[in-house]
Amino acid sequence: MEASTFDQERRQAIPWILWTIWKNRNSLLYAETQESPSLLVQRTLEEASLWHELNKAESRGGQLQADMGMPKQWIPLTQGMIKCNFHASWRSDKQLIGVAWITRHHRGDVCMHARDALVPTSDKLAAEMECLLWVLRGLRDLRMEEASFGTESQKLIDAIRNPARWHDIESRESNKVARKICTSVLRDGRLRSYLALGGPAWLHDLIQTEYYWPCICKLELRSHVL
Repeated sequence: MEASTFDQERRQAIPWILWTIWKNRNSLLYAETQESPSLLVQRTLEEASLWHELNKAESRGGQLQADMGMPKQWIPLTQGMIKCNFHASWRSDKQLIGVAWITRHHRGDVCMHARDALVPTSDKLAAEMECLLWVLRGLRDLRMEEASFGTESQKLIDAIRNPARWHDIESRESNKVARKICTSVLRDGRLRSYLALGGPAWLHDLIQTEYYWPCICKLELRSHVL
């Protein structure tokens, strides 16, 4: 294979093409499904292009310190912004990985959440990368073009190598809702993909607690100022 016979875009996409071939093999073995080769190639080129575009942003410099300044609760964004927390549940003894995401307005109101089971991956980091691509495709299809992402995975952030764009590393405490939705996939056998408005009813109390948390913080801050 001569590098000169490939343009820059396709040379950069070679790792993604190999990854797609491996995933397609797993789909045939475990799920007995197969997508159109042309669609697979198109999606692979899009994902490779997206990854390289994200890495063009200038780095802040230095590496993020684990647990340095991490919030212990879900923290809202500025007015008008949407925050998307996501999580991947991977276990070596399972043939699938569980993934989930949840979006909220700056007030804490839940917009949507989604959950799915994907074909297995080789390790935890690969599962988190697959989850991120799944999240990006989902928000793109929903035309959510302005969103901030939150994940508790330091390894995923390091793999992307772009802290200037992906700075919202969450602690386990601040990523509870996305993680609980995600772990229910493997724990409870909830393998059917779905997308729903609002949050899941069984996490209503936790979501409400986080909903009021920013207000409590503001009141405490104001009392200290006074």
